[in-house]
Amino acid sequence: MSSNATDLKPDASQPDKLTATNLAKALGIARKTLYHLRKTEGGPKANDLLAWQAYLEERALTTRDGKSDEHLTQDLQTLKRRLLSAQAGKEEAVRQLKELQLQRERDGLVPMSEAREAINRTLQPLRQLLDALPRAAALAANPTEPAHAEEAIREELDKVFRMIKEGQNEQDA
Repeated sequence: MSSNATDLKPDASQPDKLTATNLAKALGIARKTLYHLRKTEGGPKANDLLAWQAYLEERALTTRDGKSDEHLTQDLQTLKRRLLSAQAGKEEAVRQLKELQLQRERDGLVPMSEAREAINRTLQPLRQLLDALPRAAALAANPTEPAHAEEAIREELDKVFRMIKEGQNEQDA
């Protein structure tokens, strides 16, 4: 609305005091548009600035790009509302996903699958070394009975492996 609108505001007792030219200027539209809206689009008949402002605001809410949806069937209008609602929902979901990705990057987090893969790459060689340990250490632990020492060391390692496995199962649950 132009700054002239307050100067051109009619008093309540004379709503038609404005000329069509002054009303069009106050609304920021062409006089020809004013006549078109009045004749074909159901605009107010009076030159009442407040009525025209309310009409234009309502029209802006109910039309898109100056084209009314009134000519569409009720089913198409409903379908259009659903589509717009779904698009808004999708845009919101994409926005939330981007926020989560940004938060993850900011916090230095990695996906669980990548973390598990890195842990497995590290622990696999360690497991192989630990499996070979009983045989390698048995002779040094008990030179007279290395088989007995190997069995004792293997039992203790199996306890450690079971504890690790139970810890993994608790985390997965």
